[in-house]
Order: sequence, then structure tokens, then C-alpha cells
Amino acid sequence: MNRRLVCALFVLVGLAFGVDEASATPAGAVIAVSGLCTNHGRVLKRGDSVEVSDTVQVPQDGHLQLKMADGSVISFAPDSIMVVASYEVDGAGRFVKLSLRQGLLRARVTPVKSPSTFEVSTATGTASVPSGGGDWFIRAQADSAQVGVLAGIVDLTSSATKQSVSIPSHWGTRNEAGLDPVLPRRWARREFNSVINLTNVATWRPAS
Repeated sequence: MNRRLVCALFVLVGLAFGVDEASATPAGAVIAVSGLCTNHGRVLKRGDSVEVSDTVQVPQDGHLQLKMADGSVISFAPDSIMVVASYEVDGAGRFVKLSLRQGLLRARVTPVKSPSTFEVSTATGTASVPSGGGDWFIRAQADSAQVGVLAGIVDLTSSATKQSVSIPSHWGTRNEAGLDPVLPRRWARREFNSVINLTNVATWRPAS
């Protein structure tokens, strides 16, 4: 009887560890970092994984770049904070929800053939990308959000009014608290350059 009890306990422990391993599947990994970027206060280095529910924080003198499970690349400007709410990539499709608390990120989202939801939410609105992917920016402040699109199409939806606009390539717009998103307009090259420089790996030296 005791031997059977011990065996049963080993089986239960093994199942518990199996669940933990499954739930710890990384959403992405650090491929470049500069400054004391952290995840829940732990300093990040190249190769570290980022998992669902993690909060990554980039200081005012830092930069961070992540390669995600689906091949998408997310680059952060200094003074940015993002939460990985969900990141599911499997045979059923890609379902991603990120929360940008503050700062600026560039998302180069890989296209997929399966159903896809790729969202980045802010305090005032949510930007979403279809399965075709895209290359775009989103900046989050306490009372506004700004989106610029280099490639693809991005939809921006107001959290307050639920109204949406579609932003084509080379265009941009903004969303202020409590209001509908502003109708998109074509951005000048200098407007894109200002955000490209803040997130471009070539402009900073990653730590090894």
C-alpha cells in the first residue's frame, strides 16, 4: 500500500511539473539590450526569455529588442513599459495582446496564413494588425496614443467611443482620451525618422 501511495505521489508531481513547463512557454526572447532593462525588476540580458504576464521596462537611457515566438520583432525606445497579456501561436492561429503602459515601440509583425489577432493596447486606444502583418509604431502617453505605419494596414480603435480608423502604409494618426481617433493623414519622412531613430538598433550599441 505504501509503495502504491509513493508511486501515485510521483505521478502527481510529474504532472504538476508538466503543467508548469507548458505554462512557462516563452512568448519571445531578448535579442538586443542596452542599459538596465528589466522584467519584473530582474535585469535582462541577451537570450533571456519573456513570458506571458511579464512586464518589461526600459529606462530612460536604455533600448530593448525582442524576437517573438512567431518571428515578429518588437523594438522599444527609452522610457517604455509593456506587459505581455497573451501570446498564443499554434496550429489554430496567432492571438497576441500586448499592453503598452508608456513609451514607444516598433512592431515588425510577420504575416501568417492562419487566423490572427495582434493587438497593442494603450490607455486611450488599441491598435491591431491583420494576418498580413506589418511594420508600424505606437506611442503611448497618459492621455493619448499615436500610430504610424511603414508597411501594411493597422486599425486604431478608441477605448472610449469604440470608433476605429484604418491606417495605410506611410500614414499615421492619433487618439486622444475620450475621443474618436483622428482621421489618418500621410506622414512626412521626418515624422517617421523621429521614431525610427528612437527604436533603431543601429543607433545604439547592444550589450552582450
